[in-house]
Amino acid sequence: MLLQGKKIMVMGLVNTQSLAWAIGQRASSLGAEVIYTVQSQRHRDAVLRRAFLKEGLDMDDYQILPCDITKDEELAQLFSDESMQLDGLAHCIAYARPETCLTDDLFTAPRSDVLTALEVSAASLAFIVGAARPRLKDGSSIIALSFAAMQVFPNYNWMGVCKAALEATARYLARDLGPRGIRVNCLSAGPQQTLAASHIPGFVNISDVWPQRAPLGWDLTSRDKVADNAAYLLSDLSSGVTGEVLHVDGGFHMMGIQRPQ
Repeated sequence: MLLQGKKIMVMGLVNTQSLAWAIGQRASSLGAEVIYTVQSQRHRDAVLRRAFLKEGLDMDDYQILPCDITKDEELAQLFSDESMQLDGLAHCIAYARPETCLTDDLFTAPRSDVLTALEVSAASLAFIVGAARPRLKDGSSIIALSFAAMQVFPNYNWMGVCKAALEATARYLARDLGPRGIRVNCLSAGPQQTLAASHIPGFVNISDVWPQRAPLGWDLTSRDKVADNAAYLLSDLSSGVTGEVLHVDGGFHMMGIQRPQ
């Protein structure tokens, strides 16, 4: 039981198809006590409850707490319980308005939409960890979900910029938290057919190419490989690893051009 006795918080649960759910369920299967967070009480009681019912699950069987990570008071409330001592935290949070930030170029998005995307998708990692520090055990692990931040994709635009900023944020946090033995890493996952992906206008251009170019191939519907490697980063097996970006993408990131058939 790789995570036996550990308490893990997975932030950013949207539905049962999200990577947050896959990561939390894998951690639970490996012995961890998992606490999820969702954007709001309304989302928890309406959208998420329907998703659970569809899967034949009782939402009340799980610890799911509301938290709007753009509000300092809600972050403070989330981590106010002094008895909550976390061994791990997974940041599975991202947002950019599709109509403006995921278009054909960078030039048309309003400043306010860009700033919101950067706050929610990148800076929030620092704000969350800052609030969580008193609840993070020495030697604990933090992971954040990224996506191919060194490359450029059709329509991904400002979200791509946000992911690059997220990875930089993780490195600086790794520096600041290192003296306590707390690790901070990013997991750069290959594309998945999730609700978030459905909002990317150019997603089909990415998903069509990825399985052919990746040397190991890539399954757009299975979250297992991402969940497995998240469990590794959250476990003691990854001690000594911090400030890294672990690519779980079938090897796509290393390929210059597609391999000849």
